[in-house]
Amino acid sequence: MRQANTGKDSKRVNYKRQFVKRDRAVKILKELSEFLKILDMRESNILHTMIVRFAIESVEASLGSLLIYDNERNVLRYQDTYRYENNKIILENYGELLQDIFIRPGEGIVGESYIKAISILVDDMSKKDYEKPLISDIVKVEIKSVIAMPLQVDNEVVSVLEIANTADKEPFSMDDVEIITIIANFASTILDNARLFSWAIHDSLTNLYNNHYFYKELSDETERSKRYGRVFSLVIFDVDDFKHINDGYGHSTGDKALQLLAECINKTIRKEVDIAARYGGDEFVIVLPNTAAQEAFKVCARLATLISNSSVVSSDGRELKISLSMGIAEFPKDGEEVYYLFNNADESLYASKGAGKDAICIYGEKPRKPDGSKAVPKTPAKTK
Repeated sequence: MRQANTGKDSKRVNYKRQFVKRDRAVKILKELSEFLKILDMRESNILHTMIVRFAIESVEASLGSLLIYDNERNVLRYQDTYRYENNKIILENYGELLQDIFIRPGEGIVGESYIKAISILVDDMSKKDYEKPLISDIVKVEIKSVIAMPLQVDNEVVSVLEIANTADKEPFSMDDVEIITIIANFASTILDNARLFSWAIHDSLTNLYNNHYFYKELSDETERSKRYGRVFSLVIFDVDDFKHINDGYGHSTGDKALQLLAECINKTIRKEVDIAARYGGDEFVIVLPNTAAQEAFKVCARLATLISNSSVVSSDGRELKISLSMGIAEFPKDGEEVYYLFNNADESLYASKGAGKDAICIYGEKPRKPDGSKAVPKTPAKTK
């Protein structure tokens, strides 16, 4: 009789444990749903981080990682890794330790999950043929149980979740796999939406923002600056004699020149602060928040110098140097509305062209060379 009661008590404890675990998972999934509602589609790194953290917490795993597929190297590399102890995420940075660690498709649990596009549950690593996960040595824990879950975008696996339990915890079950699957499906949908959103707001050649998104950001920055009494600068510029480049070197070389310029722009501006866009053809724009015109001139000078020290090689081996003509207008001094600010920056661009090109002009001032010296035209320049 006592054995029967003991068995019933054990089942009750087990049911209670499962109920508590399920209840916790539901709450985590609800939190994930609320988080996704406020997520900025441009913040893919934050999404990657939160996917791992929500997955770990939902099943109270010992640790977890998100591995991103690197198409150029054909490997899966660790993006985010976290441990979970005493009911909280341990915010320890494993970036330096993991930057040279990668898994090839087909290798181990993660590699097999990627190549077959299936979830894999290993309840006891010691009883399977898989090698222990690489993360085990990095984090210095003995991993016993693992779930590998692929994340797909447009029916293509782009990353794999690796969730692990140490020997002191219960092995994962199919219930845990079901919970991780729900999170993976959530994440895949958002990643797919983020990809489509990215396509919609970026220029396909340069991967800078397109002019539609630029106008939205310019309008938003104008309203923010009005509200908080801030300044910002608008820069408009283009490649000097770009038609000559296309005619003399070919359109493919012209495309290379624009891509090189985009790389130089990204090296010059402040990431996640400044807004750079391809406005159309060879014309580009940059919004520099909290930046007065004289400081904007310094940014333009750095960009002009960087591009002048770079070169493009045509398909037949000819080397090509390019230069920029740039115009700057400052809000609100040079225009309190988008229309006037843009026109004044554009007028300054034309002034740089008229001063012999390879010049920078702040609205209302004389054009200068990137080194600050006076721009003197060699020949009259009336057109772009």
